[in-house]
Amino acid sequence: MKPFGRRLLIGGLFLSVSSVALANAPVGVRPCCAFGKDLKAQVGGVPVPFFSVGNVLEAKGVGNHQYNDGSQRVSSSLLGIGEEHNGLIFTQKGGFIDTAHVRDTADFTYYLFNEIRYRVGTDAEILLPAELRDRVIVLKRNTTPLKTQEKHEIAVDVAGVMAFRLAQWHEIAQWFGLVSVAGFKELASAYSPEDLYSNMLGAKLAMSILRETPDLTLVEFGKAMDVAFAEKLSALEAAPEHETSMRIEALDGKWWDSTKRLPDKWVLLHRDYHLALSLTPNGVENGELQSLPVELVNGELLSNWAQFEARAARKEKAFSVLRDSLKSKTVWTESDFQSLANFAKAVDETTRP
Repeated sequence: MKPFGRRLLIGGLFLSVSSVALANAPVGVRPCCAFGKDLKAQVGGVPVPFFSVGNVLEAKGVGNHQYNDGSQRVSSSLLGIGEEHNGLIFTQKGGFIDTAHVRDTADFTYYLFNEIRYRVGTDAEILLPAELRDRVIVLKRNTTPLKTQEKHEIAVDVAGVMAFRLAQWHEIAQWFGLVSVAGFKELASAYSPEDLYSNMLGAKLAMSILRETPDLTLVEFGKAMDVAFAEKLSALEAAPEHETSMRIEALDGKWWDSTKRLPDKWVLLHRDYHLALSLTPNGVENGELQSLPVELVNGELLSNWAQFEARAARKEKAFSVLRDSLKSKTVWTESDFQSLANFAKAVDETTRP
């Protein structure tokens, strides 16, 4: 891996760090997937002919995990012509799994772990590209004595939870009009019922890998993800492609609307606005509960060591519809997330077709 420069805020000073060991931050998120199958698109209100997004996979068709450094183009991901293939897989115990969301949060967990592992207990900020607001992971000074293994465990837990907080914020930003791919707002993906369960799965897979093998290169991490993801899909009882397709079709008119075209917000009819660190899957009964830690190995609250912040930036107009108690805050943390989601839910309940 070639050296690169980065900026890290420690103790109020920006430091330039050159490293051959750390990865660059993932480039945005993978361009996949609104819930549904054979989704059609339109640009500027004009239907795009001969274009549809199939969206359906089976476990053996997910390809090889590629750390999201931006080298896989939008077309490669959507059309499945790269090494990594993304889409929806139905599982008996985890509902619908969006492989792109799994991989996005796994990558961010890997990245944040390598940023955090030698800075546990220090004042530092990890600055990430804006999504409507500036995204910052804030590490807090903490003088609690720690053994080497405890520092490692804390770094893994903080990385996984903060990576998941980034995913939660992404859902919020999508609802308020985030545009990642030029010309396409992501309203049809905001709070999709399979999204955050899939993101949490990605965090947990990466955490389990890093807990046991913390010094992996990007290539080694990708190979470890291939193994861990395949094992988890098997444990969740992943269905063959035709069953996933059939189950998605059965939800047409309930979860999604096949008569509408992307990026129409109401391609997606059913949303999950519940933002928490414990989730059960939508679409199945008695599904597997997933949780991320609130407390660390030393018994302290994770929030005493790190938090996510969304800081007011140049696109505050996107939030103009919010009530003043939220709109007036120049910094939102994870404690504001559910209020933002509740606002979205209330609006959607009055405007849903």
